[in-house]
Formats: sequence, structure tokens, C-alpha cells
Amino acid sequence: MAFASPPSSSPGSSPGPDHGSGARERSQTAATNLFTARRLWWVVAASVIAAVGVALVGGIQGSTWQALVNVDVAWEWVGVACLAVVVRDVGYMVRLGVLTQGHLGKKRTASSILLWELASALTPSVVGGSAVAAFILHRNGLTWGRSLATVMATAMLDEMFFILAVLGVALVAGTGAFLPQAAPWIEGSLGAVFAGGCGFMLGLAVFLACALLLNPRGVNQTLLGLSSRKVLMRWKDRIASLANDLLEASRSLRSMPTLSWGLASLATVASWTARFATLHVLLLAVVEPLVDAMGGQAAEGLSHAAVWARQLAMWTVLMISPTPGSAGLAEFALPAFMQDLMPCVLAPAAWTAIVLLWRWLTYHIYLLVGAVLMPFWVAQTSAPNHRSSRNFEAHE
Repeated sequence: MAFASPPSSSPGSSPGPDHGSGARERSQTAATNLFTARRLWWVVAASVIAAVGVALVGGIQGSTWQALVNVDVAWEWVGVACLAVVVRDVGYMVRLGVLTQGHLGKKRTASSILLWELASALTPSVVGGSAVAAFILHRNGLTWGRSLATVMATAMLDEMFFILAVLGVALVAGTGAFLPQAAPWIEGSLGAVFAGGCGFMLGLAVFLACALLLNPRGVNQTLLGLSSRKVLMRWKDRIASLANDLLEASRSLRSMPTLSWGLASLATVASWTARFATLHVLLLAVVEPLVDAMGGQAAEGLSHAAVWARQLAMWTVLMISPTPGSAGLAEFALPAFMQDLMPCVLAPAAWTAIVLLWRWLTYHIYLLVGAVLMPFWVAQTSAPNHRSSRNFEAHE
């Protein structure tokens, strides 16, 4: 749910005679084109090919179908992973409910989150599902200005969590824990990518905090001033529209009580903790039976802080993937980032089992649920059924 460029216009902005409605129509068209059966099936095909590719690579490395079937899995840990997935999505729903001040209702809050995840699965990770999120929220009953404010607020909370998590893990495990020792295919580049990603997220978090909460008027004037520069004159109307949208969006967020911000922050922490815990417990699900057979304990042999460090670094790399939902890159990056942390050597079949379980719970399930939900959502939010009574702005 990383932040990406939102729709460039909302009620209350002054982009010029036709530019606001044109940008809004382009945003709606792009989002509608994303949710098409043809695109969905292309992405499903790509994800299936990636999964098959993992199995084939495992076969080349010496794994067989029989070996994969015979992988000893501690299914109680898989159950914990499923629970973590639920906690993650419930946390997102709680946060969205708080930021929209309950105006969506429970059903539309749930559909917004599930379709947001579907959008993330259908778009390249470098773009992110947030580019479509404002359209989803608007179609579910919020105005463009409120939708924009909500997407930007969730992005701000996400980036702040990431930066704080990196600092916390670095204090516990050290900065060296982020870099895998057995990944020659990214040797020499991971450090730069990770540092660049952290810098980008920190800058984005600061910008969003200033634009929405600390000094929205100053950011508005800065953007308007920049739009007058000769090098940016081509995008003057869009920059002016964005500047006015940011100022309008900040009003309701600045009026939110501290308790609400605290609840939204706690929901963010719960969601991201559950996201990282999903992979963590899946590793335990495969490693624990192997370590137990050797007379040890997986929980003691697996460095938990180091696993978190590697996930944070891997997440940064996956964010720049050009494939939908990082399909392909994620499947092959996981063993490269994690294998040197394991308390015992894992066979190719064991890694294949971990990758398939992880991708099913964090990617394929959203394709499936989103594909089932989408036709009903489109029908329920079509023009005759659209509840315009839910539309509101901060100044109303």
C-alpha cells in the first residue's frame, strides 16, 4: 500500500477551466481499465507462471515433486500465518475507518481495503495500488478531496512506520543484518537500493506530514511558486491543482482528535507487524520440524531481529519491481535474502514450499478474493446505487 500519485483534482480546487474535470476523468478511466477481466487474467497467468518457475528452479537444483509433497510442515505455524493475514487486513480496515471518520461504513470500508489490495496486485510495485485507491474510495462514497486526504494519510503512516522499524531493528541487530551474505545477483547494489529507498520514504513522510498537518499553507504556496518557473510551466495547471487539493485535504485531518491519530497509528503498527510476522512464522513452519529432528529448537536458532531486517531490505527492493505485485522477483528474492539466516541448510523443496505458502497468503489470495468481489462492487456502486449522501468535505 505504498503511496503513488493520486488523482490530480478534487472539489474545491482551482485548476483552470477544464483541467480539473479532465484529470478526474483520466483518473477514473485509468482505474476502470485496471479492473478489467482481461488484465486480471494476465496478472493471474503471470503469477502462476512465477509459481511454476519457482518449482522448476527447485527441480533444477535437485528437488522433485515427491520431495515437495514430503516436506514436513508444522501446520500450527501456518495457522498462525493465516491469523496474521486477518490481523493485517483488519488493522487496515480499522485505520481506514478512523481516517474517514466512519463515513464509509463497515461494508464499504472492507471492500475498499480488499480492492486496494487487488489494485496493488494488478499494478507494478513501482507504481503501487494507491494510485487507484482514491478512485476506489470516491466510488465508495467519498468526495475526491476526502479520498485524496485519506490515501495520503495512510501513506504518511506507512512510511513513518517503515523508517521507525528500520531504526529500531538497526539498534537491535545492527546495520549489517539488513544485507544478505549469499546473494551474488544483487551484490554491490542492495546497500545503495536500500539506502535510497529509506531516504525516499523519509522524504515522502516529511513532505506528507508538512503538506497535511504541519504547514499545509506553506507547502501550498511553495508548489504554486514552483509551478510558475519556466521549466515547470508545462505542468502549471496540474501542480496548481495538486497544491489546492493538498490544502483542502489537510483541513479535516488537522481537525481529527489526538486519540483518533493514536488509534490510526496503532492500527498501522498492527497491520505491518502482522505483514512481517506472516513470513516469519512460515519460516518457522518449515524450519521447526527440521531443527526438532536434530534435537534443537527453531525459535532459538532463528534470529528474529535479523529476519525482520532482511524483510525490510527485501521490501525496499520489491518496491521497485516493474512486474505486477512483484511477481517473479518476490519468488526468487526470498531465498536469496533469507537462506543464510536459517539455523540449518534447507533443501530446494523446502524453499519451494515456503515461497508458495508465502505468496499464496500475501498475493494470490487477494487476486482471488478481489476477482470475486469486484463484479458485485461495480454493480453496487454504479450510478443508480451510488450513495452521494456520504459525500462530505472538511469545511462542511
